[in-house]
Amino acid sequence: MSLNRHSAARGALVAAALAAAWIAPPAISRLMHRCPVRPDGVDQAEALPSFARKYKMSCSQCHAGYPVLNAYGRQFKMNGFVRERDGSDGVLKSQDGSLWTEAMTPWAVIVRARPIDNGHGNMSSQGAQMGGTAGPNPNGFQSQPINDVDAFIAGGDVARHISYLGELDANAPGGFTPGMGDIRLGWHPFQWMNVIMARRNFFADDPYQTIVSNETPTIANRATDLLMQGQGSISGNTMLTMQQLVGVNGQVNLRGDSFLYYAAGASKDSNTGVQGSAPTNGNIRLALDNGNGIMIGTFGSYGQERPTAAGGLGGNFLPGGVGNGTELEQFQRGGFDALWEYNGFAARGAFLYSHDYDSVYQLNDTNKAAYAELAYYYKRHGEDTPFLVPLVRENWLTTYNGTQQFNYVTAQLAHYFTPNLKGFIEYSVDTKRDYQNSTVLYQPTLAANSATLAPLGDRVSVQFEVGF
Repeated sequence: MSLNRHSAARGALVAAALAAAWIAPPAISRLMHRCPVRPDGVDQAEALPSFARKYKMSCSQCHAGYPVLNAYGRQFKMNGFVRERDGSDGVLKSQDGSLWTEAMTPWAVIVRARPIDNGHGNMSSQGAQMGGTAGPNPNGFQSQPINDVDAFIAGGDVARHISYLGELDANAPGGFTPGMGDIRLGWHPFQWMNVIMARRNFFADDPYQTIVSNETPTIANRATDLLMQGQGSISGNTMLTMQQLVGVNGQVNLRGDSFLYYAAGASKDSNTGVQGSAPTNGNIRLALDNGNGIMIGTFGSYGQERPTAAGGLGGNFLPGGVGNGTELEQFQRGGFDALWEYNGFAARGAFLYSHDYDSVYQLNDTNKAAYAELAYYYKRHGEDTPFLVPLVRENWLTTYNGTQQFNYVTAQLAHYFTPNLKGFIEYSVDTKRDYQNSTVLYQPTLAANSATLAPLGDRVSVQFEVGF
């Protein structure tokens, strides 16, 4: 018994010593206004800390506040995850130049804790509204001290002008079963042309982070994700559908600091390796950047879904709720977006038009969605890391061929304890759920089409995130 007590005490002391060795150096560095360092002397940062370790950059060099990129961070991504296209910092190379690769293993981990998560109002019937991409809370109080763990390996120098990114994800809604996330391989021969091959959504890869919710700082989704039930309800296509993608992007310099960013790609939605029956879709993106914090852009996608294809999505439900065969369901997506950054303020917004068509039953489904978002990155005097970040976002959307309208607001207040550790409280609330007219809907058996809409809902969450 005594031996067990001594063993337990010794184990506790060892654990405490390890924790202190891990936590104390970043805390001391924080007090001395430096980017936190681990006990092994390696810099830490936010989002993908491997980049900060490689270049020994300030944690705020690429981010206004994790995970939101600033102008430098967007250029870093456009370059192919390198500061300079022909730079050799952090590169292991032979004297004759035949070997060119990362000098260190560029791994990174992000852990998210959500100890408080309280939702009301039958939110489960509203798809992923106010849900986020890692597990919506349908109703009632939940506590997930560990909510999500993402492991990354990413770098811009796997070979000369070759970048890569790979993600392994495990989260509470999935029972912490590890699964492959985004996989991205890039070839970057010129500023005006990069070739991307990826298992990743085309719009999620956009450096401006304005179109969809990928890399948004909030748990709640943006309305332009098309994740609500009844948005794109014939094809089932969303703006965040995981895709097999091949594309090109680049920058064309204009007058002064301004430039045009473009991206185009062909994608298949099959995610199982069975590509034969998955239709090929087209995607395009244009963004005019003045180089001084203002961007206006446009985007679009066009294609088809096959409801019964292996790995395909599809909707096309008959009144009985059964898939309607193997005909292709057409979809069109298009819209505009904008970004404004000035002196700590950042405003984002986007408008999306979506149209689905079933050629057999001559059914049309046209909907719209939009959001407007404003954040302020407050920094105390002499510090590069934001101290407080208030954010508010208004969302508006229609569903089921414009017969239903929804509005919801998200507000968040975030605090950065260190550059790679933050916490926030977030509140989302439905402000409107209403029928637009009395048109008979083509999916009468679905709960969302009942005579009475689900009651207005709200959700409050507290979350902490750390990257190392």
